[in-house]
Amino acid sequence: MKIDDALNRIDTGWMIKPNGFRVQFDIYTDNQWNTDCCPDEELVHLKSEVTAWRLAWKLAQTCHPDPDRCKNGDLANIFVVDNQGNRIPSYITGDYTVYHPQKPLKSPERTE
Repeated sequence: MKIDDALNRIDTGWMIKPNGFRVQFDIYTDNQWNTDCCPDEELVHLKSEVTAWRLAWKLAQTCHPDPDRCKNGDLANIFVVDNQGNRIPSYITGDYTVYHPQKPLKSPERTE
């Protein structure tokens, strides 16, 4: 294998280090679920995945959504993403943790 081929292979398969992290979640507002993140995409991302996971955990502690009775401000499907929007595994467990997983999310007007 030529050195150029080896370097190209390494470049395409090499893990790229994220430049920041944010918490992504679904929030119930105006009678529907909307995807949002913290900090907003336009703002500076968090520098540490540990900080992002701690923020996700603290947000999850503030709410316990009931999928049968949604109210404004409920949060569900809380997890951490990198600056590219890729999910990040928990630094504690190594699993792709989701706080308050709700699939599918139910709205009050939905009848099933």
